[in-house]
Amino acid sequence: MKRIISLLLIVCLAAALTACSSETVLSNGETVNVKRVYQLGHVNTSSDEDQYQNFARAFADKVFELSGGEIAIDIVSDSVLGGERDMLEGMSLGTIDMALITNFSLGSFMTEWEMFDLPYIFEDRNQAYSVLDNDEIMDPIEDKLYDKWHVKVLSYGDGGFRHTLNNKRPINSSADMKGLRLRLPETAIYVDAFKAMGANPTTMAFSETFTGVEQGTVDGLELPISSIYSTGYADICEYLSLTGHFYSPFQMDISGFVWENLTDEEKGWFQEAAKAAMEEERIFVQKKEAEFIEKMEANGLKVNQVSDRESLADAASAIYEKYREEIGSELMDQVMQATGRN
Repeated sequence: MKRIISLLLIVCLAAALTACSSETVLSNGETVNVKRVYQLGHVNTSSDEDQYQNFARAFADKVFELSGGEIAIDIVSDSVLGGERDMLEGMSLGTIDMALITNFSLGSFMTEWEMFDLPYIFEDRNQAYSVLDNDEIMDPIEDKLYDKWHVKVLSYGDGGFRHTLNNKRPINSSADMKGLRLRLPETAIYVDAFKAMGANPTTMAFSETFTGVEQGTVDGLELPISSIYSTGYADICEYLSLTGHFYSPFQMDISGFVWENLTDEEKGWFQEAAKAAMEEERIFVQKKEAEFIEKMEANGLKVNQVSDRESLADAASAIYEKYREEIGSELMDQVMQATGRN
């Protein structure tokens, strides 16, 4: 009798262990046999040429490798899980596992993140990386995001600098910006910066902007290079001026509800994978931007480097003091000192 019971226990234990892994169909149609699946949402396209998708894919592959095939990351693109603010709220509530969040979406949750939307705060990518990789600067605001919203930052993606497209004229100085009707996202810092540079900004839903540019409701808009290429604006705009007015970092975030249920080893896997994905995506986005500019020029888009970038930066930076109290003087001084602006 004891032998029969022992055999039954062994069979039950084997069945339980087998049940730990299950076959799951991911959003891209791929079937995996893993113990756990976490969804990672973002608002961009699932194209291999998209920097958000590249970042997500590199992270997913590394997590799968480090976990020995036990954990899969299901990448859910094209806003299927909602807009970025929806996903932030979802992570805070525990209904969304993970998401890639563009910096300007964070300002309405925590004003400290508006720091990184100030115009011309970074001269180049290396300056931006030196701040985003600086634990002394970033740890306090990352900790506050976790304490207040239960969202943990794993690493930062490079969304690129944002540049100006229009159908009126090339922009070489603040004088060329005067009166241009430019579509902007509904972000106060963006609107104030373009007003300071002399433009006539209009906030408009991105879904309505393509038609607005085609019909002349607005003269143009501003976007990162990869977005200009992937959305087709190069086909309906005449001029692309490399104004580089905003740098656009984005975060790889994970819900605290997921994070706290990972073992220490698994947390290490996720952090290692996020760092590796960040480093890979930084190289990827720079390479792709150069390719995209070359292709768009070949198709007739008139691209110009800005000859008097300083005039734009000087005009736009007039808004800094308006946002100092909102962002926090200490943080603002830290970043400006790190970028050599003090």
